[in-house]
Amino acid sequence: MSGLALCSAYELSFNIKGFIAALATNLTECLQNVYSKVLISGDKYRYTPAELQFYTSLSSIAVQIPACFFMIDMDSASKTFDITMISAYIINGICFHFQSISAYVLMSYISPVTHSVANTVKRAFLIWISVILFGNPVTFLSGLGTVIVTIGVLLYTKAKEVDHNRREHIQSYPRVGETKDV
Repeated sequence: MSGLALCSAYELSFNIKGFIAALATNLTECLQNVYSKVLISGDKYRYTPAELQFYTSLSSIAVQIPACFFMIDMDSASKTFDITMISAYIINGICFHFQSISAYVLMSYISPVTHSVANTVKRAFLIWISVILFGNPVTFLSGLGTVIVTIGVLLYTKAKEVDHNRREHIQSYPRVGETKDV
């Protein structure tokens, strides 16, 4: 996370409200990853990715519709809607649906921490795509942030490998009082 903070801290459009919103989003997504994993691999009942997508969509509707009435000026919003904007919203919704369902499927195979680490790499990649596409200047701290993100992912991968090998090594030895079949 510190690497991502360095990548984005010196953007031209940086402001503290956006940064706090991004941190809150990151925290919320981490919590969602953990809770989704619990629901996907539950003991009593296991939700499928499609069921999770359905229930999260219903709950988001329950939150977003009342929020729209309080936060959107309907008079000015109704003047700006045209077929291009409506098409963009529909395409955005379809893309987000497929992104969410693929994230739930991926979550059924990996741990929430691994998913969060992969999400961090995705965010750093998106920052660099914006640098390439929009010609944003690359500062020393942006480059340093990317290096920190990359090193963090590599260290996480290595730690996971070491932990896996250690567990296999421990399981290969007989417990006290047991004899190993030869």
